Amino acid sequence: MTNKTSLEEYSPSSKKSISDDSHHSTEDDQDIIPYQIQQITSATSSSASSAHHSIARTRSNQSDLSRIISGIRDDQQLDDVTKYNTFGESDFILANQLDRVGTNVIQNSQRNSIGDIELQTGIVGAGAGVVGVTDGPGKSSSRSSVNQSPEEQEDEKAEVEDKVHKPDSGLAWVMAFCAMMSMFATWGANAGFGVFLNFYLNSGTFPGATSYDFALIGGIIVCLANLLSPISALMYKVFGFQIVCFIGVIVQTAGWILASYATKLWHLYLTQGVLVGISFLLIFIPATLILPTWFVKQKATSMGICVAGAGLGGLIFSLSVNKVIQDTGDQKWALRMVGIVCLFAALVSAVIMKPRNVKQPPLKSTMTKQFVIESFKAIFDPKVFRIPGICIIAVWFALALMGYTLMLFSLSSYASSVGLTHSQASVLTAVMNAAQIIGRPSMGLTADRFGRANFTASASLVISILLFAFWINARSYAALIAFACIIGLIIGVGSSLAQPLAADVIHPHLDKMPAAWSGINIFVSPFCLVSEVIALALVVLNSSRPYLHTQIFAGCCFFACFLIMMTLREYLIRKFLKERLEIMQNKLNNISGTTKSGYLKAEARVETDSDEGDNKLEAEDEYLLKERVERYNYLLRGSIKDYFVRMLYPIKI
Repeated sequence: MTNKTSLEEYSPSSKKSISDDSHHSTEDDQDIIPYQIQQITSATSSSASSAHHSIARTRSNQSDLSRIISGIRDDQQLDDVTKYNTFGESDFILANQLDRVGTNVIQNSQRNSIGDIELQTGIVGAGAGVVGVTDGPGKSSSRSSVNQSPEEQEDEKAEVEDKVHKPDSGLAWVMAFCAMMSMFATWGANAGFGVFLNFYLNSGTFPGATSYDFALIGGIIVCLANLLSPISALMYKVFGFQIVCFIGVIVQTAGWILASYATKLWHLYLTQGVLVGISFLLIFIPATLILPTWFVKQKATSMGICVAGAGLGGLIFSLSVNKVIQDTGDQKWALRMVGIVCLFAALVSAVIMKPRNVKQPPLKSTMTKQFVIESFKAIFDPKVFRIPGICIIAVWFALALMGYTLMLFSLSSYASSVGLTHSQASVLTAVMNAAQIIGRPSMGLTADRFGRANFTASASLVISILLFAFWINARSYAALIAFACIIGLIIGVGSSLAQPLAADVIHPHLDKMPAAWSGINIFVSPFCLVSEVIALALVVLNSSRPYLHTQIFAGCCFFACFLIMMTLREYLIRKFLKERLEIMQNKLNNISGTTKSGYLKAEARVETDSDEGDNKLEAEDEYLLKERVERYNYLLRGSIKDYFVRMLYPIKI
């Protein structure tokens, strides 16, 4: 009778029979087969491991649906202990890879040099091994690595350490503020172009100009900023930050000021279009490459502060430009005002910002043929488009930027078409940009919490619904204010998450990050050029709802973004499952005692590629590992059904 009770108590159908140790006695433990391998784990991993054991042992009486649910829960538990790169990680990767290329070239050049190396006016004594460095003409330095006493060497070491700037320090946050100023002076100023466009379309300032001409000017700015961004990165590596940024400040100021004196349409194309567009990439690209070097723990927060500058600039310039136009009657002083404000904002960035603990190499080292060629190869590599995920992101980013440009430049004109004043129309643009101040950093942090592909797909769908259901039916000032506030929180999803998604796709081949990001920017630039032209071409002037087709087109763009992002999600999940399958197979081989030299190499490679993230996975028993391998092989099958299963598989990705 006792044996019968014991069997019933510990039958597989009992949920508490094995997983909960408090519900059985010492005698009953004899019926349980002990594990062959016992590993020491932390308290956190032990609780997770207990849940894994429960999943493995109750498998026999589970239905297929229960097994799927249990497998999903198991993968979600693995997600909790696996490192997930944060929002600011992609900028750090991009800056780090560019620095790596330049450093390698300079070191190789120095290593291959023959003979004595001249340091200022001092000479390296090849025979004695003594380095004499002069403090000035005819003055020999008293500091020689050979002649120094231990006390002097300690003092020199302390002096060097005092000059080293620590990451995440107070000075680092000053750099984040400067980076925000660079975004404020570039994309923030561009966010106010909708007010200029609305004035140009309704004032007849340039006789003979069509609405497409003015729309193309705004498109030129965005197109050049994306198309030539790789050139800006190359110039930054060769000439350093301050030289490139000061050139950008001069070009930008000239563009805004000269545009105020434009009397012909081609003057406006050259100044407000070409010059301003070129200045953007010379100011904000180098700033975004410097900022990641200052942070280790607060990368996401620092990048959130940086990108908030675009929304802050849009808020300020939308209101101020409209006010100046109303007071003066034309756009001339408004253009000058933008130029002066951007001049001082960009100068803050140009004067204060610098890389952390990195001294710009002399021009004689960076302006060599080898340095330029190697940097060019790192930035321009068409082979990155052989990666399907990069192609998917490029198409998604192009459509997302088109939809964003439509909203940014058309909202003010649409408001005027439904009877609102120019002042009210500019307020709408300001409200949308104000919402971006909160929305852009929040999107990055939220995406880190729930997964970037997950959040981006959801945001694209929500934007599409808002454009179809809200914008089309919003015809009053109050309704449009509410719409601008809501849409502003997520409308910048493209520019906020495209780079982190690209980093997810190319991982673990991080050396391809500069080329991947450059290729994506070059691909999207033609779409940016014609996006507002397409929007105005869809306007039906004599209709009661002239912007209806434009609104539908914008909604379709973001719905297409949703579908494309779901495709990218399937690609990332498939890539993720393959990586996890390889890890589990290696662990299974290790437990079963079939380890060979090839396995050891594979394990080392996996641990390096995963950046120590998967090293935190708790020790599983052999049965659970086999179940995972079986599940991953099942999910990686090539049928259409399995494709959609992976697309909708509910894990953080």
